[in-house]
Amino acid sequence: MPGLSRLIEVFEPIATDATCGVALDRFLDSPGCDLLVTTDAGWPVGVITRGAVRAQDAERPVCDLMTRPLTIDADASIDEACDLIANHIEPVAGLVVVRNQHYAGVVATRSLLSQRHAAQGESADAGGRRFLDVISHEIRSPMNGVVAMAELLRRQPLTADAQAFVRTILESSQATLRALDDALELSKAECGELPLQPEAVFLRDLMDSVQAAWQARAAAEGVTLLVAYDGEPDLNATLDAGRMRQVFDKLIEAAIADGAGGAVEASLRATRTDEGLSLVGRVRGGGGLTSLHLSEAQAGGAGLGLALCQRILSRMDGVIRVDSNVGAGATIAFELAAPETVAAAAESFGEVQSPRGAAHILVVDDNATNRMVAEALCEMFDCTSECAEDGVEAVEAARTGRFDLILMDIRMPRMDGVEAAKAIRAMPGPAGVVPIIALTANADPEDAKTYIESGMHSVVEKPIKPERLLQAINAALPSAPERSAAAAA
Repeated sequence: MPGLSRLIEVFEPIATDATCGVALDRFLDSPGCDLLVTTDAGWPVGVITRGAVRAQDAERPVCDLMTRPLTIDADASIDEACDLIANHIEPVAGLVVVRNQHYAGVVATRSLLSQRHAAQGESADAGGRRFLDVISHEIRSPMNGVVAMAELLRRQPLTADAQAFVRTILESSQATLRALDDALELSKAECGELPLQPEAVFLRDLMDSVQAAWQARAAAEGVTLLVAYDGEPDLNATLDAGRMRQVFDKLIEAAIADGAGGAVEASLRATRTDEGLSLVGRVRGGGGLTSLHLSEAQAGGAGLGLALCQRILSRMDGVIRVDSNVGAGATIAFELAAPETVAAAAESFGEVQSPRGAAHILVVDDNATNRMVAEALCEMFDCTSECAEDGVEAVEAARTGRFDLILMDIRMPRMDGVEAAKAIRAMPGPAGVVPIIALTANADPEDAKTYIESGMHSVVEKPIKPERLLQAINAALPSAPERSAAAAA
């Protein structure tokens, strides 16, 4: 297979003290650019990717958002480059190419994969999906630029009419990005790649999360959202809660889109049967859900969100149908069966009030909202806490040895959670053995194995469930007397 030379794109490096606004301008000027490089004496020291730059970060230095570059020699082959990307823990937008110890350009991941698959040959379905991946990326990059600039424009002193125009640009751009996501998910489903991750979930909590996610959006659209759960309060089912939420999200989104200031109702009814639990979900809309939408989805035409719902429910051995309302609109209903699970008493948050004695916890996350949530949970558990915004700050804080436990995010600028955990484990004395719990949305078995191998004690998935976090803290922390003895030693 040929070398990298014909795939290399050269974009001028940016200074490490430049602002994110400079990076944003570069991305807008170069729609095909996926990542920019910062250099020191010609050697690449950091990269900033297109998706990492947001309009609200315009005044921040790029060093706050840049990550460690993944470098490769200019004489390497495409196979070597693809293997480097495949073996990397985190997804990367591309590789930084070096020649004679100096920055020589970048190679986008999409270009590498496209070349490899073209050389190896693919089936029609796999090739079509790869084509969709590439096209999606090509559309997503400029659309992200449109969203970023519209966000900046929205903050300017504009007339009411101009603000309405900007709002329309934002809404249309975001709708396009959502459609791309749906198309990619749908293409995976068509290829049989729609994985399920069943887990025990309280059905009442599932519907509470649906209401929390959509209440503000519905109010902003002038729509009254009514969410209901009909079943025993503590019914617990084994199912993929994320996929169930995805179905409700797509149906509610369609209902709100044409709600015309009316009401949208979402409900879940759960009843026991001889085989387990029978679940019936409904979303009723005054205008957004019509039989036309569903027929188009069944025919494979418009309505990507509804088509995706059909694939998800089919994968869960469920069915979906449309019921006409009296008057305008329709109700989309779906049915499926799920095993009933009885949660152990220890899994109920109300059964366990606090960890094994008060602990001082370091919360590490680059997202301010996530830090606030984790700190609030620590306070709820009668623990004290301090915060760090990335892996570099976490390592420095851990070096002091004043923490009983660390809650570590994974994907962060400058130094990610895995590298931070390894650095902490390399410290001498008590600071190097402090329990570390990973907090991440990427918690599939392969990812979790990587986190544990880096020295972390366990993994808690985001969004954080209080009872799950409390269990992990209790499992990781020694008893209070043991901590006191260790501190005295």
